Amino acid sequence: MIVMVLVYTQLLDYYFDLGIDLRTQSFLEQTAEVYAAADAEAGAGLRLPMEPGLSGYLNMSDIPPQILDVFPLDDLRHGELMRFRNLDFIQDDEKQFAVETFDLCPEGNCELLFLYSYRLYGDNWLYLLHGIVGTDEIYKELEFLDAFAVAIGILFSGSLFLVVILLIRNINVPLRRLNKWSDAQSLEISDLEFPNLRFREFEALANRIEIAFERMREGVNKEKLFLRHASHELRTPIAIMTANLELIDRLSTRQERTENEQAAFVRHYRALDDIQLLMETLLWVNRQSDNLLKSEQIDLRLELDSVVENCSYLLDERDVSLTVTGSGEATAPAVAVHIVLSNLVRNAFQYTMDGEVRITITSREVSIENSISAGDNIQHDDQYGFGLGLELVSLICQRFGWLYSSTEALGCRTTTVKL
Repeated sequence: MIVMVLVYTQLLDYYFDLGIDLRTQSFLEQTAEVYAAADAEAGAGLRLPMEPGLSGYLNMSDIPPQILDVFPLDDLRHGELMRFRNLDFIQDDEKQFAVETFDLCPEGNCELLFLYSYRLYGDNWLYLLHGIVGTDEIYKELEFLDAFAVAIGILFSGSLFLVVILLIRNINVPLRRLNKWSDAQSLEISDLEFPNLRFREFEALANRIEIAFERMREGVNKEKLFLRHASHELRTPIAIMTANLELIDRLSTRQERTENEQAAFVRHYRALDDIQLLMETLLWVNRQSDNLLKSEQIDLRLELDSVVENCSYLLDERDVSLTVTGSGEATAPAVAVHIVLSNLVRNAFQYTMDGEVRITITSREVSIENSISAGDNIQHDDQYGFGLGLELVSLICQRFGWLYSSTEALGCRTTTVKL
């Protein structure tokens, strides 16, 4: 705003000076033309223009030298007006002048000097020297104009500032409505009332957001539907396979069963347990009900001992040491805790080729640290030490509000769950 006032004031001064120059040039040009016409008729002996504030000369040498020196005279052209501000500065209410103008201005030294050159017939020239003195009335008018310019500038700046505020508010209000409406969008809510956004651009943006959310809902619903149906459909053949395996195991029980036959049955049982655990996890992740299971007191050490015993076969024929320390209890749904711990332990055992697996138990917290090495034969897209099990653990922890973290540093991966 201050810059605009200053610019407006400078423009007012510029156009004020321009008006003086135009008025003076018009006056001197008219005077020179009248003299040139009279000189052509009367010939020699015509009186030069001479009046208060104006002096005419036919020879440049006749102009007082101290006045002549203030004008650039290198290249005079016909009809050219040159201006010099004689009033240098005002100090202690006393006017200071650059040169003495003698009696050119009756009021005293001229504050503005003008030199106008006009070519007469042949090589004759007419030089008009014009001086202007500002009166007290003029200075009062100038002060009034300056104050008026500042007032107009402030008023204009204030009006412009108000207009900008109104424009910003006019844009900000529908933008906030759009932001509030988009924040209210979710995968579960799809019938929100479309807000009044005033601008077509905002409405087009809102339409794109709505279309994007609709596509997300369709994709998520299809994924949930597939997982739910797949999990339920697979439970039946898994149950049949388990029952048939148990039946075959009983019918083929004999003392002369070889170790290879016994190992084959064990591998089948373990594979079915793995599939059963994966199905249960998928069902938990995609449960439609918001009602959580009833919590109960769980001994974390006993639960982990059971999980470690079931998964210990994964460490067979590997140079891996297992350490389980600590104890603790937690209040949580037992099935969910079993699924989380099973996935964590299975993941650590499965992706540790050699080294150490350390399981630390504290109150409501379980931390599993497994060694990793660049030389292990793990597929690139597995992200060594991090498999599908940890992804499912993360989803279950989000559902129950448990704290889960997985970090990798100094050749080991550490996963922690706080129930």
